[in-house]
Amino acid sequence: KAKAAAAAGASSNDNKNNNDKNNNGNKKKSKPHIIDEDPEGKELLALDHLEEAKKYAAILVRHAPKRLSAWALQYDVSIRRGKMLMALQALFKMKAIDAKDHRLFTRIVDFSQKLSSSHTSGGDQGNVIAEGVISSEFPNLMNGKSLKEFLTSTVEGVKADEMTDLPMRVAVARAMLVAGSGSNVALDASSLILDSKLNVRCVTVETCREALKFTESIGTTKEGGKVKELLMGLIMTKFPFAKDF
Repeated sequence: KAKAAAAAGASSNDNKNNNDKNNNGNKKKSKPHIIDEDPEGKELLALDHLEEAKKYAAILVRHAPKRLSAWALQYDVSIRRGKMLMALQALFKMKAIDAKDHRLFTRIVDFSQKLSSSHTSGGDQGNVIAEGVISSEFPNLMNGKSLKEFLTSTVEGVKADEMTDLPMRVAVARAMLVAGSGSNVALDASSLILDSKLNVRCVTVETCREALKFTESIGTTKEGGKVKELLMGLIMTKFPFAKDF
């Protein structure tokens, strides 16, 4: 009888332990209910957008320092905050990752234009040390050339290399429109894209959409319409089943 009672007690304890484990397991599996205290995003909209962007950019470059896109975002945020020295640092980081990336080229041109503009306010303006560093280091990114010379040499490089990728061609074409002058600048810029016949690197549906956006920047002139028509023909030949262009 004593043995039977002991066995019954042990069985009862085992069942109790199993029930406790199951209850604990259910507790672990259950997730706490998260309450959205700002369902309409009004508090988020009330925040300083640049300050919030600064936080996210800092997190990205800290945890993904080898991602060019992280430093591109750091540049974009810094330049809008007027932090020219931080923007310059981001450019050098981008160059160390990929000196031939179109995102770097676009931002070098942008930095040069911002630097020569008298409308830059706040941030590093008036900081003698920062201005000295920028004036001595930034020319290294442009190989000691002026913006016009830098752009001209880049255009020549694109024309010389038949396999220059499509994003770079679009970026250079846009820079030509912004910085160039003359009646043929739009057609000259468009030729960088059209002459490739899209038989180059990085031709995707998305990059083709960016190329089409470039044609819209030319305007609704006869030349602009012709460029868009020619480019659309090349795209449909490359992607005959693609839609939403």
